[in-house]
Order: sequence, then structure tokens, then C-alpha cells
Amino acid sequence: MQQERGKRERILEAAQTVFARKGYYQAKIEEIAELAGVGKGTVYEYFVSKEELYKEMFKVILNRYTEYVMVEATPEMTTKEWIRHLLEMHLRYMLENRQHMPTNFGDLGGMDTEILEWMYDMRKRSVNRLVPVFQKGIDRGELKGMDPELGANLLIGMMRGVTLPLMVEGTYGEPSQVAEAMTEILFHGIAR
Repeated sequence: MQQERGKRERILEAAQTVFARKGYYQAKIEEIAELAGVGKGTVYEYFVSKEELYKEMFKVILNRYTEYVMVEATPEMTTKEWIRHLLEMHLRYMLENRQHMPTNFGDLGGMDTEILEWMYDMRKRSVNRLVPVFQKGIDRGELKGMDPELGANLLIGMMRGVTLPLMVEGTYGEPSQVAEAMTEILFHGIAR
């Protein structure tokens, strides 16, 4: 059983590398199998289709990411401190794992509706995890009255906005400093 689990994990790791390098449509199951050190048929023993492999790979990435970045807020931690910490952990994770992250987001345009809907559902789950943070900040008087879901969406948009340049170019600087700057912009805006 351990050997079987090892093959599945190797396939998922190889898929992450190949999908990141080539995009969903250009990636071939043969390349993933070769990189994993298994036959093409073995891949299909674990995953019935390229789409299922992609989804499972994405779940693994998302679970690792969530474990890495999510922190339980302590009672003394302000909403601003929690968000700043989340931003720093997000940036660190992306830098540390950028060789495995897809940078060809233009590839998404041709994906079928089912995958796009599934990916949107994953995003909605992220928003739903952040809504209580914003609500708590509102309830404690740390944030102005607003729609907490809108706040969560804005934060996720901000995070995604810096991710691609960070991964491709390594721009913006050290994660703690970038997280501090992003937090200041989020909490104080860009106006003078």
C-alpha cells in the first residue's frame, strides 16, 4: 500500500511541474508519467482523465498552501496584524514554491466550463474562510462597516495581483516588507 501511495504522490508532483511549465492544454500525460517514473497506463490507474489529475493536483497545492498560510488569530491579534501575517505567509509560500506554480494563466481561457466552475468554487471557499476575519474586524470596530465578503474578495484580488510578478520576476522585495506595504495600502488607501 505504501508503494501505491508513493506512485500517486509522484504522479501528482510530476503533474505539478509539467502543468506549471506547459499549461493545461500543452501538458501531456506521457510527460507526467515519464517525470514520475511510471508508465502512462499507471497514471490512468490513479486518475481517469487529465482533468481529474489536474483537479487532484490543484487540491494538493491548495491544501499545502492553506496549511502554510492560514494562522489562527489569537484574541490579542488585531485584524490588521492577522491580514499582514496572511499576506507575508502568502508571499513567502509563492516565492518558495514558484517553480511549481503555473505562470501561464492565459491557458485558462480555453479550459472547459466544468474546470473553470470548479476553480471558481475553490476561490469562493477561500473567500468564505476570510469573511469571518473581516466580520470580526467590523464587530471589534477595527474595520469600518462594509460587506465582509467584498473585503475578502478585495484582499484575495490584491494577493493574486502581486503573485504573478513575484513568481515570474521575483519583484517587489522581501516578503515581510511587501506584506507591510500591502497592509498599509489596504488599510489606508492610496490617496494622500
